[in-house]
Amino acid sequence: MSLISGLIIKSEQIPVSLRAGLLILSGVFLLGLSDNLVLLINDETGIWQFHAIRSLITSILIFGIAVFFRHDVRPKNLLPVVIRSLLLSGAMICYFGGLSFLSVAEAGAGLFLSPIFVLIFSVIIFKIRIGIFRILAVLIGSLGVFILLEPDLTEIHLLQIIPLLAGVFYAMAALYTRHYCREESALGLTLSYLIAIGVIGAFVATIFWFIPSIHQHSSEMYIFFQGWKTVNIRFLIWITFQAVLTVTALALITRAYQMVDTSILAVYEYGFLIFAAFWGWLLWSTVLGLSEITGIFLIMAAGIIIIVRSARTNS
Repeated sequence: MSLISGLIIKSEQIPVSLRAGLLILSGVFLLGLSDNLVLLINDETGIWQFHAIRSLITSILIFGIAVFFRHDVRPKNLLPVVIRSLLLSGAMICYFGGLSFLSVAEAGAGLFLSPIFVLIFSVIIFKIRIGIFRILAVLIGSLGVFILLEPDLTEIHLLQIIPLLAGVFYAMAALYTRHYCREESALGLTLSYLIAIGVIGAFVATIFWFIPSIHQHSSEMYIFFQGWKTVNIRFLIWITFQAVLTVTALALITRAYQMVDTSILAVYEYGFLIFAAFWGWLLWSTVLGLSEITGIFLIMAAGIIIIVRSARTNS
């Protein structure tokens, strides 16, 4: 007990911004592991059933935490919370759908394009003026996407667009959170999102269960056209473990954002791409090529430039 008390005392001597950054890195480290574990069960179910079952388990865990700590998770303004939950659901459906043909690091890079899209939407919708550095960041990020995904310019496939859609939806969710959901609790927003994506997953899986022939005409995107399927105990064990890791990671990240201003910590989240690549290599022997590594780092550089410059502008 004295050892634990000593570690706690020593940790409190670390600057609060560094402590919060370490919490973020710990959270994205666990998320990198959690998302790589999805590949264990990716072929056993479609994307809709996966989200329905995973959201049910995760929602029960979060609701249990809320009850234990007597935390009010009811939304203060229902409509903005619902819209934000739907946008975030779209982002996660595209992200996890991308895992069927991309590594976690590559799919995550699409998701982390969101600062670029946030900037673009802010200029178009909110008429925010930006300087040369953030314009340069958009160009760098766009180059990173081109190098990472290596699109076939002669024939555009929907599969090539899915990672970009994840970033678009995530950016829209971030803007909606910032402008319309500031007064909501983080735990309440998380639970609302999980309920939304779970309901969407269950509804769409039911439709494709009644119409099983649809997926035969879209073999490249089979994961998006699967209805309910029978799952075994192994699937339930792994998806529960993955859900526990996700909840733990979200708790660490949420705690970090309660300690320090958001603009300071957002940069740390890019550690997810490095940790996702590490877990992919450790668990699946996935080695990223030079083009993938270059594209990811260009996207990281673009996002960091935008975050840092936006923080300076706001201050």
